[in-house]
Amino acid sequence: ALENLNESIEYAYIGYKLNERFTLIAGKQDVFYGGFEYDENPLLIYEYSDMNEYSLCYLTGIGLGYQPNESQEIRLQVTNSRMGSMEDEYGRLPEGFKKPRVPLFYTLNWNGNFLDELIHLRYSVSAAEQAQGKYMYSVFTGQSIEAGPVYAYFDVMYSRGKLDPLGLLTELTQPEVSGEEEPEPPVRMQNIDYLSLVGEIQYRFHPKWQLFAKGMYESASIYKAYDAYEKGKYRTAWGYQGGLEFYPMADDNLHIFLTAIGKKYNLSERAKALDASLDDTARLSIGFIYRLPLY
Repeated sequence: ALENLNESIEYAYIGYKLNERFTLIAGKQDVFYGGFEYDENPLLIYEYSDMNEYSLCYLTGIGLGYQPNESQEIRLQVTNSRMGSMEDEYGRLPEGFKKPRVPLFYTLNWNGNFLDELIHLRYSVSAAEQAQGKYMYSVFTGQSIEAGPVYAYFDVMYSRGKLDPLGLLTELTQPEVSGEEEPEPPVRMQNIDYLSLVGEIQYRFHPKWQLFAKGMYESASIYKAYDAYEKGKYRTAWGYQGGLEFYPMADDNLHIFLTAIGKKYNLSERAKALDASLDDTARLSIGFIYRLPLY
């Protein structure tokens, strides 16, 4: 393993403010992705998009931040590209794929706000060497607006890699095994790209009450044919979320929620030819989330 840290440990880093403009952090940290779903407090996310659910989020490395003024920030980060071995990350590797000498993940991030913080932007580009001479790339963009009781954002995220970056298409090729026999992991698919569009709007119509609605469109494709796999789209997902939240206390540590969440999948004929199948999901939930004020 590259890190020897439990996956439940998300942050273990030291930060140092070099001067008024530059900040340096070193250790296990969140990847400097763009987008606002990724940047939201995880306690406030009832279900992530596939892109943010399956992307690596916490890796060990160094990050340098530069803030030329109060409304702009540029950050550069270099981390490990995975937490363990290639087999841990990708399962069975295709023939001819070798371990990279320096498995690093590079991210450049820009955050800005405009019109007296009415509009916020969070953009990033990333690159990583998955195997020797084989790379993955991603672009995350997020746009948000906050005007009085209304907050809304729209994220566009794209990722492509010589090895399946998220593993979702590879999962479709997992053979079914009866009994207690452990299934052999499928060979990691190649030449895969993912596109995610995520939008959410929140309306705080009363200091203690909030309505929200969220929609997602996501697709997974092979961008270059190889072996028996044709070029084209294989998997499409439509997600919807909506609900009502009640904040009974003076702060937002506690909120009670009623939500409806669902996802509808569409597999192309190419995917069905692989005997792939996915079930639509839907659920209605009521509950509460409380952040303990320990310090």
